[in-house]
Amino acid sequence: MKTLLRIDSSPRKQTSISRQLADVLQEKLEKSEQFSTLKRDVYYDELVTLGNEDSVTAYFTPEDQQTSTQREAVASSNILASEFSKADTYIFSVPMYNFGVTAGLKAYIDLISRAGISFKYTENGPVGLLENKKAYVIITTGGTKLGTGVDHVTGYMKTFLNFLGITDIEFINSDQIMADAEQVIAKATEIINNI
Repeated sequence: MKTLLRIDSSPRKQTSISRQLADVLQEKLEKSEQFSTLKRDVYYDELVTLGNEDSVTAYFTPEDQQTSTQREAVASSNILASEFSKADTYIFSVPMYNFGVTAGLKAYIDLISRAGISFKYTENGPVGLLENKKAYVIITTGGTKLGTGVDHVTGYMKTFLNFLGITDIEFINSDQIMADAEQVIAKATEIINNI
């Protein structure tokens, strides 16, 4: 059975539109294919934390040569990176905060971007190890128009996923919610229903 990994990144829970749309997409995908679904709420997950010097040095130290402090420092990252690399399909619910992704999502991305797990270094530069996977990225904004010069989410998410080898990406844009939330939600829901 394939694994669907859903990554929520909004600090809002009950009133989050990105989470609401991710619910619709998750239901749609689970109806169309048998998935074992995992969820990570990266804004609140206790495994998603900022690193420290021990974790940074551990990333570049072979596991059998790591100190006990280094092993402890990367334990959460090991869990998250392994879980991410084993999934087949991803849902990212990504609200734009101050023109970028939320702090929780950025920390999560840093924790799962691991040499030897999600990418590798070669003589020609880094190569992603997560090919033949599918990612859905739901981006919500309050007032910012996606695709403009101040949209630092769409390009960032594409670059990050491509870096890991994930090139089959479907963006579900739900921008400028403050202008007409009902219409934006309805349009995004229609896009999801036609997937």
